[in-house]
Amino acid sequence: MTTKTQNLIVTGIICLMSAILQTQAEAPKDDLMTRMCEHEILIYTCDECRYEPGVVKLAPALLTPGTNSPALVQFGSATRQKLEQGLAAVGEIALNENATVRISSPVPGILRNVRGDIGKLMKPGDILAEIESAELGDAISSYIKNRALTQTAQRTYQREKGLAEQKVSAQVEADEAEIRYETIKTDRDAAAHTLNTMGFSESDIAALTGESPRTLSLRSPQAGTLIEKQAVSGNRIQPGQTAMTLSDLSSVWVWLDLYERDLAAVLAAAAKSPLLVTLETRAFPGHPFKGTLETLGATMDETTRTVKARALIPNPEGLLRPGMFCKANLIWTCNEDVLAVPRNAVLEDEGQCFVFTHLKDDYYIRTPVKKGRHFSDSIEILEGLAEGQKVVTEGAFLLKSDVLREKMGAGCAD
Repeated sequence: MTTKTQNLIVTGIICLMSAILQTQAEAPKDDLMTRMCEHEILIYTCDECRYEPGVVKLAPALLTPGTNSPALVQFGSATRQKLEQGLAAVGEIALNENATVRISSPVPGILRNVRGDIGKLMKPGDILAEIESAELGDAISSYIKNRALTQTAQRTYQREKGLAEQKVSAQVEADEAEIRYETIKTDRDAAAHTLNTMGFSESDIAALTGESPRTLSLRSPQAGTLIEKQAVSGNRIQPGQTAMTLSDLSSVWVWLDLYERDLAAVLAAAAKSPLLVTLETRAFPGHPFKGTLETLGATMDETTRTVKARALIPNPEGLLRPGMFCKANLIWTCNEDVLAVPRNAVLEDEGQCFVFTHLKDDYYIRTPVKKGRHFSDSIEILEGLAEGQKVVTEGAFLLKSDVLREKMGAGCAD
């Protein structure tokens, strides 16, 4: 017998066994409840033979939650739900610019005591750096001088006003004292406004004395992560020059590229309700991120023929990093009802889709199904399940592994 002939025989046997197992897997449950194996016990209870119809016995420990973890095997149901339509797209994660600030200096000067480090979490009011500035020193001196002159002019005005009321001096002297007081007070207020624009608060200004340091503290205006740092101690900085960039990374933007052919459908769906966006990244496979579509671009790229769309994605764990690429799905709901199960309930072996359903007691059986469309978190079931029927979701792969392990070992054919 030639090697080629032997290979054909082996292939035929494998196909025949696969067909037999397929037929047995599709056997009615009622038949399994009464069918005996060659060991003269019910086949679904036989530890050697139950793999043939695809029956698995679950240990109670798999169904019991741990102290700080859920049960390894969990369940869901086949339910009727609104049909979801989706559109695949690619995108890039970016900073949420609405939660990002670029901190710059309002005065020219020399950077001192730069404290912030990239990646460090900052709280509102935290000092990031200090600026030593001659212009700042002049502004502080001007304010202190005009504050003292204002106090003196005010006392002079009050004295002249009292003397004029008592007819001791002429009213013109009181009027001249008032003009001097108002003029000097205006100079004081202008100096205070200058300090305000340099970042001094009202309480900071009120506390200024001749001994106050002539430095300006750059403070964090919000909570966030320091993601860029151009400031270096000893370097000179100019007004408006960015020293650091701070962003709240608890949410990020995702810029998506939508093709021209898909624009009409997305616009129509977005006009009815916010569109759900789900992301998958290479860094975190199997970990979907969800958000909503916020805006569609007003122009189209002439080269790629795509429109930019922006989604807001919550990022409470800080896993998503600006600059990452991702695969995305835009999802919206239509009026059509379909029967569906969670995505992780549907498995596949040798081209046959199936789920695990409850048979009796601790026994669960592989149940062939015909699947339809894939949605964000579920899969449409066309045949094989009834509405409300319970299926294994989390841990379904463990049951599949048990069936395949037994299938590769011994059974009634021994």
